[in-house]
Amino acid sequence: MQSIKHRHTGGGRLKTKDGFMAVYTIMGITGNVGTTAATKLLADGSEVRAIVRREEKAAAWRARGAQVVVGNPYDGDALKTAFDGVDGIFIMTPTWFESKDMFAENTAALKALNEALRAVSPTKVVLLSSIGAQHSHGTGAILKLHHMERAFADLPAVTSIRAGWFMENYAGLITSVRETGVLPSMLNPLDREVPMIATADIGTTVAAVLQADWRGQRIVELEGPRRYSPHDIAAALATVLGRPVTAQVQPETQWLSTYRSWGLTSRSADAMAEMLNGFNTGWIVFERPATETTRGGTSLETALAGMISKSSA
Repeated sequence: MQSIKHRHTGGGRLKTKDGFMAVYTIMGITGNVGTTAATKLLADGSEVRAIVRREEKAAAWRARGAQVVVGNPYDGDALKTAFDGVDGIFIMTPTWFESKDMFAENTAALKALNEALRAVSPTKVVLLSSIGAQHSHGTGAILKLHHMERAFADLPAVTSIRAGWFMENYAGLITSVRETGVLPSMLNPLDREVPMIATADIGTTVAAVLQADWRGQRIVELEGPRRYSPHDIAAALATVLGRPVTAQVQPETQWLSTYRSWGLTSRSADAMAEMLNGFNTGWIVFERPATETTRGGTSLETALAGMISKSSA
C-alpha cells in the first residue's frame, strides 16, 4: 500500500480561502464510470482520492492532481487510508469474471470494505448497484450487488445507484457485427425493451449524488432517455456502422460456451446465464414506485459511436 502524502490539512482536505475543499474517494477510477465521476469532480473544483490496484495506474491520476492510494478491495489498511476524512465515497466492486468463484471474492471484499467503512464513519457512501438488486435470488451475477446493498444498508447516509443494462456491453460485438451484419442476442424476445444506460451518464450521476446534500438510505434507479429492444440495438448499430444489421436470437444452449470463450470461469458463466434468464423472463426489473428515478441523456446511437471512435483511436 502507498500512503497518501499529508500535504493536505483537515484529514486530507485542501485549505482554500473560502474553507476546506471537498474530498471524494473513487473506487474503480480506471474504468469508464469511475473516470467520468472523478473527471467531473475535479472539473468542479473538488479533490479526488483515487484507489488503484497497481502502481503503474497511479501516475496518470497524480498528474491530474488526484491523491492516490494503491490497494485492492481486500486490503483493509489501504481502504481505511482511502476512506479516512473524506466527504463522500464511491464504491464499485470488480466483476471477478475470471475468478473460480466470483461470489466468494465478493464476500471477502465486502468484509474488508465494511470494516474500513465502520472504522472511519464516512459522511456519505454511494454504491454502484444494478437493476434487479432488490431480489435475493434468480439474478445471477447481480446477486453480488444485492449482498453489497444489504451489507451497507444501515450506514447513516448511503445511496445505491441501480443502473440499467450498460450500453457499453455491446462494445465487444461491434467488429463482428460490422463484418457479418448480424447482432447475436441473448436478450429474448427481440422486441422486448430493456432499460439501458451509458457509463458516462452513470459517472455523471455518481458525481452529482456525491456532491448533493442528503442523509439516510436512498435508492436511485438510473436508465437512459428511452428503453431499447434487440431490434432497436440492431437498428442503432446499422446507423453508426452504415450497413444493414439484423438481430438474431442466440440459443440458450450456446450461452455457456460463449461466455467461456470470453474468458469467464464456469461459475461466472453460470451466473451470467442466470442473469440473462432473469431479464428474459421479466424477473429483473426496477423496483418502482418505491425508489427515485433518474434518466441519463446519452442515446444508444451516441454511445455506440463513442465506442467505435475510442476503438479506432
